[in-house]
Amino acid sequence: MQVSIHYPKLRLGKYSVDVFPYWIGLLIAGVLFGLTGVFFVFRDGLQVTGLSNQVPWGLWISIDLSSIALGGSAFVFGAIIYLLQIKRFESIGKLAVLLGFLGYSTAGMVLLMDLGQPLRFWHPIVYWQPHSLLWEITMCVVLYLTVLLAELIPVVTEHPNFESHPWQDRFPILKTLAKLAKTVSHWLHKAGPVLAIVGMTLSLLHQASLGATYSVLYGRGVWFNQSAPTQFVFSAMSGGISLLFIMSIIIFRVMRPGLVTNDALYDVARLAGGVTLLLTYLRFWDWAVTNYYSFDQQITLQTQLLDTVAPYSATFWFGQALFPTLAGVILLSAKSIRNFRYLFAAAVIPVFAAVLTRWNYNFVGLIAATSYDPYTPNVRLFSYTPTWVEFAVASLVLSYWLLTFSLAARFLPFHGEKHTEH
Repeated sequence: MQVSIHYPKLRLGKYSVDVFPYWIGLLIAGVLFGLTGVFFVFRDGLQVTGLSNQVPWGLWISIDLSSIALGGSAFVFGAIIYLLQIKRFESIGKLAVLLGFLGYSTAGMVLLMDLGQPLRFWHPIVYWQPHSLLWEITMCVVLYLTVLLAELIPVVTEHPNFESHPWQDRFPILKTLAKLAKTVSHWLHKAGPVLAIVGMTLSLLHQASLGATYSVLYGRGVWFNQSAPTQFVFSAMSGGISLLFIMSIIIFRVMRPGLVTNDALYDVARLAGGVTLLLTYLRFWDWAVTNYYSFDQQITLQTQLLDTVAPYSATFWFGQALFPTLAGVILLSAKSIRNFRYLFAAAVIPVFAAVLTRWNYNFVGLIAATSYDPYTPNVRLFSYTPTWVEFAVASLVLSYWLLTFSLAARFLPFHGEKHTEH
């Protein structure tokens, strides 16, 4: 059954303009600009960046962690659909798989650039370092990306061109390949529960390990603490489900109205709101333990130094405490509010908070860093400014994300087994 897809158009007076070709052209330009940065990184190495021994992680790793976090809805809805058997979320779950794949593939592209030797990207797979958290994260990301690809294939093969197309009649090899793809997707769909369990396990492992990578660096003071693994998991759930809700409004309210019920979308918003409030509660108590109940003078000095170069304290209290609390309350009350415009605006806040968390973990503890001298510890303020090459690569990966999502939003049906809901 073909799903009717509505293509939004921009009204200019009496005319309606399809902006999609211009939007795609803009994204392709972003990709081409990014490839120039890739060339310089492969030719000259990391010396073309603003990174240093004092601040070894910068713009790229922040985008990497943010993209992984915002793909966090994939493992959540894999469990909801296949383990809890709540089938009314099936179409939304397929969108979650797409967002998860885009997030993790984007992270892979960024990490390839962030390596000092990009052509050695395959080394962790062959040369195991089982005592390294970064190695465990790498293996989990590689394996989970494979799981997401297996879950995405059935979504792609739902396109009508895999059923029939004039080229299949003209070129028999294409018809054979289409049948093979449908067969493979059928078996992968049957393996959905297994893939959901494996994906959830891998995702939870590496999301927590990302936080643990910072928690073992407790000497850095601010943010690097033992609750980081738990906060990373809930932050990925909060930001990922909120992004899923935002994209669901575009896909299922604007472009495919009627495919998913409003109540199902409200439930996604409520889930995002509940997780956001839980994360904010945990984050507040973590702040209290780190600052209010702590006698570590270095943490106070770090905060003071950070406030001299940026509105650090304000970004925490507004970006990760006040606004997320308000957004969580609004999203949790979705069935009472029943206004997608307000809910859309509220869902942007947890997404921003998830990104802000990753940026703070990378920059706060590195720019205002505690020395490693155990006898005369002091806090030093470093600086970091991304170069145009870093922005170019950032343009590449962000344009890739938007380009792939835009094409999927326009052409993939995203229907469930029954194709429509009543």
